[in-house]
Amino acid sequence: MSYELVGAFRERYMVPAYTYTATAAKTLQGPPGRKGLVRDILANVTTTLVGTTSVPEVRVGTASSDNSFARFLLGTTATAGYATGIFRARSLCQAAQNRFGNFPTRLADFANHIFLEGNNTSGSATLPGTSDGQTFVFLPADTAFFITNVTGVGSAAGVADIYVDIDWF
Repeated sequence: MSYELVGAFRERYMVPAYTYTATAAKTLQGPPGRKGLVRDILANVTTTLVGTTSVPEVRVGTASSDNSFARFLLGTTATAGYATGIFRARSLCQAAQNRFGNFPTRLADFANHIFLEGNNTSGSATLPGTSDGQTFVFLPADTAFFITNVTGVGSAAGVADIYVDIDWF
């Protein structure tokens, strides 16, 4: 199931060639008078991502330490970072379609791997169109937000171009 918003448009935010040896955040703001939903995060990994205790991640939130709007842990497990290649959060989620034909906006093949379109108060997004109820968390209009690249813990390394797609309406 796809949600289409009348008058919505998509913007892509890019963090080119980010080296995952130190955490860094970009402060951004959406178009005037528009609120947004994070629809996708794409990582083009050019040097294998490493974190022996935890993998690097991308967060979208109200502060550099926050992930209210989206999160993407960049690995195949909590401790094994992605090798070189392109990894798209939404495509990974689509592989987990439910019996209603809806795909989740989160992927929990390991704890907190991916969530898009907001994070509810339990710390994980829920499936649209199911009885557990979707809790969208919108980026507020006329308010700064952060895209934070968080380094992995333990021998951190790796390089990736990061793209965050946000629908504004």
